[in-house]
Amino acid sequence: MRIVDKLLGKEVQITMKKMSIMAILILVSIAPLAMIGCGGETQTSASDEPAGPEMNTFSKYGFSFEYPQDYLVWQDGLLEDDANANSGMVQVVPEERGFPLYAVSWVKTWQWGLEGGLEAGFAGIENWEGIESVEKGELVETTKLGHQMLYEMGHHMLYQYYTATTKTQGETIYGIVAAFYCDNAQKAFGLVTMQKSTAEVSSQEALDNFRDFLDYFACH
Repeated sequence: MRIVDKLLGKEVQITMKKMSIMAILILVSIAPLAMIGCGGETQTSASDEPAGPEMNTFSKYGFSFEYPQDYLVWQDGLLEDDANANSGMVQVVPEERGFPLYAVSWVKTWQWGLEGGLEAGFAGIENWEGIESVEKGELVETTKLGHQMLYEMGHHMLYQYYTATTKTQGETIYGIVAAFYCDNAQKAFGLVTMQKSTAEVSSQEALDNFRDFLDYFACH
């Protein structure tokens, strides 16, 4: 993929290599957790807590999410040349680092079920530049994780952990691929979180990252 322009905190139209139909449902978007310290009997007031990143909001095509202002936003078409109400893909990444990466894809008419959505997401990761192999982890089916936005509205979702080996020795890509159908927007959505690590991969960290993203995402 090639970025033709860079505007911090603004949308960037890009030229991207088209994915196959089986790679339709790729996601990703997020905001990092603010770290709040505690210990002993010391009490921390709200004013003492570190401020989180300033956020922008992407709101189009029947969904919205917040993302840090210093992230780049890419959007492109999936079934058509450009993103529109029927299908498309949005990705957000930090300008300098390239990770973590978050993606959202959507399709108005999707006939392959949530399982097909997961397979499409994994197909997209396998075709990612620099990825040599993808190992699938635990598959989870749920309607609620105790977080706001999606689950409190009762959406049925499948999500699955993954780790991927890369051509760069010592680096591991990991995250979660998810698929769900939103009745409000009448669209099938795919979500992907992607992180990079040179240490031992933590499934709990991947889940926390994914849940944190969901708290900033809504279909409507």
